[in-house]
Amino acid sequence: MDDANDMKPKAGLAGDQSMSGDRSLFLRTVSKSKLAINESAAGAGLAGLLGFFGLLAIATLAFVTENFFFAMMLVSFALLVYVTGAELAKLFLGSFTIFFSSKHVLPRASEIQETLVPLRRVIQLRRDSGGNVQVGPIEPGSVVKLPDIQLVRDLKAVTDQEQGSETGHYIVHAYYVECHELYDYSAGHLEFVAGAMPLFGLIGTIVGLIGMFDSLGADVTVEFLAPQLALALKTTLYGAVFASIYKIIASRFDQRMKALDYDFEILCRAVDVLIENRVRIEVRQ
Repeated sequence: MDDANDMKPKAGLAGDQSMSGDRSLFLRTVSKSKLAINESAAGAGLAGLLGFFGLLAIATLAFVTENFFFAMMLVSFALLVYVTGAELAKLFLGSFTIFFSSKHVLPRASEIQETLVPLRRVIQLRRDSGGNVQVGPIEPGSVVKLPDIQLVRDLKAVTDQEQGSETGHYIVHAYYVECHELYDYSAGHLEFVAGAMPLFGLIGTIVGLIGMFDSLGADVTVEFLAPQLALALKTTLYGAVFASIYKIIASRFDQRMKALDYDFEILCRAVDVLIENRVRIEVRQ
């Protein structure tokens, strides 16, 4: 399969509009989802730094008052703000959606699923024992009925105008790439926090041990050493707990990204079959 990033639409695909004048081609009615975290926001800039230091200051107060769980939770939020800035709410909403839903976060990626399900039945898409995509048999010139969604209408325009497979791949890639980037950014942010939280737990452990060893030269009791030891153990525990939570959430994005890659590959193969066999697409009303 040709690299979808190198695919260019052929003349006549969207009237007289060029790609520079209308990058969306058939996608005019599909607006960018509010859940998408922009690449420019990944560093979060000044907003991320201010939010990070603000939450870190509150976490320090919670740490001094020995509310260690709340302190470590605020540290994890501070790290998220550091990498996402004002996009933190979107990351939370996307994580909640991906964790409890079987569909993709962005509607355009969900349309890949909705298009692929009936196509798999019609052209009998399957994988053989070697992992290769197999199709058919399918009768040339046959008609397939697909749901009335934007992606189907885009593919119908490709087949009606007898465009090549490259154009079909380009259209599918436009639906695929935005959600893939969102999953990649979201998983990266969560992995960053998961990797940093044990280090903050270790800092609390060292602080507790320092306080304990500083007291060993005097006449101390177990009751005096117990709070420092508890500090060392609790911060280590909470750091590991929050790291595990963020790691688990990040793994869901990784799993969904693999599923999206699989759907994209299969749908591109289905587009090849439709075009090679001159299959006509009918949109269900």
